[in-house]
Order: sequence, then C-alpha cells, then structure tokens
Amino acid sequence: MKTIFDKYKDNPDVMFLSHTIDFKYDHPSVLKKYAQKLGVDGPKWQFAYGSKDSIYKIAEKDYLVAVIEDSTAKEGYVHQGWLILIDKQKRIRGAYDGTNPEQVAQLTKDIPVLLAEDKK
Repeated sequence: MKTIFDKYKDNPDVMFLSHTIDFKYDHPSVLKKYAQKLGVDGPKWQFAYGSKDSIYKIAEKDYLVAVIEDSTAKEGYVHQGWLILIDKQKRIRGAYDGTNPEQVAQLTKDIPVLLAEDKK
C-alpha cells in the first residue's frame, strides 16, 4: 500500500483509509506513531479506530470481508487482508487480496481506470 500511496499522495481525488481490527492495542496514539513511521502521517491516509463491534460491522457489512477473533491464530485474529477500491459514490469497484502481488498489481492498474471515469 505504501508504494501505491506514494504514487497517488498528491492526487486530490485519491484517499487511503485503513481500519484496525486490533481494537485492544491499536489506539489512536499507536496508529499515529505507525503512520509517522511509514511517513504517511497526514490527511491523505487515515487510520481508523473503533470498538470491536463497530469495526467488525464495517468490515462485514460495508466492505464484505471477514474478521473474527481467534486465540489460536498468530496475531489473535483471522481476517482477510483485502484492499478495497471505492468510487466517489461509495460503491465497491474492486477487492484485492493485499497478500497477493498479482492482485495488488491489478489494483494498481484499476486506480487510473477509475480516475479516468471520474473525469468523463
């Protein structure tokens, strides 16, 4: 995501939003430090925090991705690492497995297509 961010950080039509699922650890101060470490501390890439119920509901109902707590999992969670492309009308235009380089490459190709549609 950082590579994609760097490519579009100056484009006023592109915004990045990350939702933490680790509601126990990832408080706003922790997310701020993470953003600073990445060099993305600013309005273009927002890191959202919320209660377990609200974040899980957003993941499942709005982005159609699964997330559950699982004490047997390495990080204590099972979740899909999806990157979701959303247009200005808040419609999902693509979903990409963020752990799959081919799908991330497809996202990189789809962003300019979506931006060109907005210019029509």
